[in-house]
Amino acid sequence: MTTGRLAFFPVALLACLLSLLPLPACKEKGSPLPQFPVEIHRYEKALMELDTSHIQNGLEQIAPRFGLYLQGADLSDTINLLRIKYFIQDPVVKQAYRKIESTYSDWEKTSAGLSLLFARIRSLFPDFRDPEVYTYISYYDFANRVLYLDSVLSIAIDLYADGNEKAMDEIGIPRYLSRRLDSRYLLPDAAKVIGSALMPPMEKSTLLDYMVSDGKLIYFMQEVLPQAEPALLLAYTDEEYLWCESHEREVWQYLVQQNLLFETDPLRFRYFVNEGPFNPLLQGAPARLSQFIGFQIVERYMRKSGKNWESLLKEEPLAILRESGYKP
Repeated sequence: MTTGRLAFFPVALLACLLSLLPLPACKEKGSPLPQFPVEIHRYEKALMELDTSHIQNGLEQIAPRFGLYLQGADLSDTINLLRIKYFIQDPVVKQAYRKIESTYSDWEKTSAGLSLLFARIRSLFPDFRDPEVYTYISYYDFANRVLYLDSVLSIAIDLYADGNEKAMDEIGIPRYLSRRLDSRYLLPDAAKVIGSALMPPMEKSTLLDYMVSDGKLIYFMQEVLPQAEPALLLAYTDEEYLWCESHEREVWQYLVQQNLLFETDPLRFRYFVNEGPFNPLLQGAPARLSQFIGFQIVERYMRKSGKNWESLLKEEPLAILRESGYKP
């Protein structure tokens, strides 16, 4: 990240996340899922509506509300002020903001979606508290598009606006990634990041470890987003997901025949776990097949064993595989 992007990057993000207090919530067993209104704090809107001819005064006024992004920024420093002004006036940023405003003309719908998502997460993790939600323009920072820590959820909303393909091509984001950057993926990505933080860490040394870990996470996403199609949860196109369904047995046979399930050398199974446009080891296969196979294993385990969510979190990968009886 370059210093010229001071205006949009969370300057002291981790420190701010740790300092904010969680919101109160409660849930009685057997009662309907309690939902709480979710206020979306829109840093990008506050920033883009500033009068750039009086940039310092404007920033000082919004700084108390957006310390998540402005804490540590010297708002009396001329160079900082110029960087922020140039960021606001950047044609790429202006175009991104127009796309955001077009995509999210009804923020109440997004708030309601987040509220229901948080309620379902609480049903699985009773200690979870609804985080404060912030949005900002990241200049298409794909790696940090959703950040979560305890009481704050920060969303790079420019990566969840529709119709940004051309801008992302110019930035250099590969198409196999940019096709997953629109409004459909906001809730799945939020669920994935929160789930990753809440679920107990798993030691991953073998491919089976990666598969079951991925499978547990996708299963969590399905539980909190029950209306979402599996292809969306797995970040596959419909064609990629259809390939996985049609070649599930072939994939499993390859893993078994090549003795990859208990392989500990990540170089040998990297095409099954890493991002990429495709898996070169199987003709027509998409990348990240560990997620698809792991999800099938976990689903069958839960269906066959009849165990609850807490049991799934504690169970070891080999035990899950054995009890699932997975044989596509």
